[in-house]
Amino acid sequence: MTRRNALVFMLGFAVSIGSAPLALAHPGHDHKILGTVTMAAADHVMLKDKDGKDVTVHINADTKVLQARKPMKVEDIKSGMRIVVTAVTVEEKGADKLVAKTIELGAPAATK
Repeated sequence: MTRRNALVFMLGFAVSIGSAPLALAHPGHDHKILGTVTMAAADHVMLKDKDGKDVTVHINADTKVLQARKPMKVEDIKSGMRIVVTAVTVEEKGADKLVAKTIELGAPAATK
């Protein structure tokens, strides 16, 4: 491998590594969000993720709600519950939003 080819290879590799987070954030990819519910409604749920960020995830007719692999209802999602959301980013009206594919319910968060 010539010195020029090695340089081109390394530059291409560096660009691909640097752009990996951008590729993960664009519409169509599944995202796993772990957190504690701060508010639940029929069409969306708000949670505080493991990094302390507030996240809103929209719920639609295709969203599956599960607890211990058993089907549950959206109404079973309560504030304080720990949940794992598998969501996809969709573009709507020029803005990206997270839409839940599945919401797995856990136990209520431990209080301090």
